[in-house]
Amino acid sequence: MTDLHELHRQRCEEAGIVSADAIVNAMAVGLVIEVWRNSPVEDMHASRRGPSDAEMFAESTALHDRAVLALQEENRAFALIDFERHLLDRMRPWAGTEGKTLKELGYGHLGTYARHVKDRTNALMSLADHTCVDDPLQVYLVNRALGSGRNHKGMPSWPVIVERICILLAAPGHPAWYGDNSGERALAAMPPSAPPIDKLAEILLSTPYRLPREVLVWLSHHFLFCAGPPYSIYSWENP
Repeated sequence: MTDLHELHRQRCEEAGIVSADAIVNAMAVGLVIEVWRNSPVEDMHASRRGPSDAEMFAESTALHDRAVLALQEENRAFALIDFERHLLDRMRPWAGTEGKTLKELGYGHLGTYARHVKDRTNALMSLADHTCVDDPLQVYLVNRALGSGRNHKGMPSWPVIVERICILLAAPGHPAWYGDNSGERALAAMPPSAPPIDKLAEILLSTPYRLPREVLVWLSHHFLFCAGPPYSIYSWENP
């Protein structure tokens, strides 16, 4: 029977997660999903005061960078506690929100949110007690990312998505736009503050949360949704 080490290695290889940096990046995606994204933050997102789609994207990508730093620390337990403190800081401005804080964005959900973050952090720290694999935190978080975040920044597919965004911007008549002049409408709505395509790609690959708020809103409306381009089921290589 194939052991857990080999199964994990095979799954990472099939997903293109092969280098040490790729593994840490994937773990960070899993950490953000586990502790922050799939939590009462979704209830905040759906509320009147909560973060918008653009703000959720900005904050999640900013948290990914923070999670990478945490997972590179020698003492991961302390690093996870620091990450928890960062998430629970009620006065810290969230990325992409022009200074809004958890206290404002999470009104009515702060208690359940705090309990979720603390519960999941404690659960992740307890993984150190498992001995069935050498690095149980890695196995858990990478598989969490593969299950719910394959298209997130930090995963091998993110550069492909960014490349497709650039293709769509350069070709408003591309079949992946589904017709109905959606490509032309997207380009017509591009904010003046949007950087040139090559610079936009560079920022999306590294620090998308640093884009101007109006650009984040434009991206979230035309590109960063799961049902349409560049995430669509349309086969770009063999239409």
